[in-house]
Amino acid sequence: MQNTVRRSLREEVLETVKEYILKGHYMPGERIVIDAVAKQLGVSITPVREALHHLAAQGLVSVEPHKGFTVKKWSKKEIEDLLFLRMYLEKLAIRLFIERKSDSSVLAQIINKMKEAVETNDLHALTNHNSEFHKAILNGSGNEELCKIMNSLSEKLYRVRILSLSYPGRMNKSYEEHLSIYKTICEQNVVKAEKVIEDHINGVKDVLLARMNEGLI
Repeated sequence: MQNTVRRSLREEVLETVKEYILKGHYMPGERIVIDAVAKQLGVSITPVREALHHLAAQGLVSVEPHKGFTVKKWSKKEIEDLLFLRMYLEKLAIRLFIERKSDSSVLAQIINKMKEAVETNDLHALTNHNSEFHKAILNGSGNEELCKIMNSLSEKLYRVRILSLSYPGRMNKSYEEHLSIYKTICEQNVVKAEKVIEDHINGVKDVLLARMNEGLI
């Protein structure tokens, strides 16, 4: 029973610290102080240290001599490789969505939620709705293997969205881009839809590279 409780605590601490990283509470390059996290969560330092070692194995955290744990920074190649892959997978998804004539009404609902999030300057709501929008297109593609591949990238892509949308002026721009994607789907224009989503992902890449050059990620 005692082991079960300890295991549950470790899992809870792991998920909490992981969420902090994914949601941008800890930014790339930022040092994570074990004692401070333990105090914040009301736990001992042991489960925090174990969680950070686990996240280091997952590639979210780096362990540096004399510095301890820091949130892993993105490299230019990692950004380009990830978004290059995402671009072609999402172009395929949107083509399949249109060709299958999938129901776009759910996209309209999400677009309205995104607009509300922009108007209230709610970064986390917009990030979540952004993820919902792309997931709805994937689901509408009808290709289960494509969905599995994209799901394997979901945590990295969530970090991408947080880092992109938190850039000055990006929230409104992102909403406009998603509105354009939605409109091309309604027009059933495959070529135009692929171009719009390609431009959108290239825009995200440009923002991330700009942030990297500024030393922010």
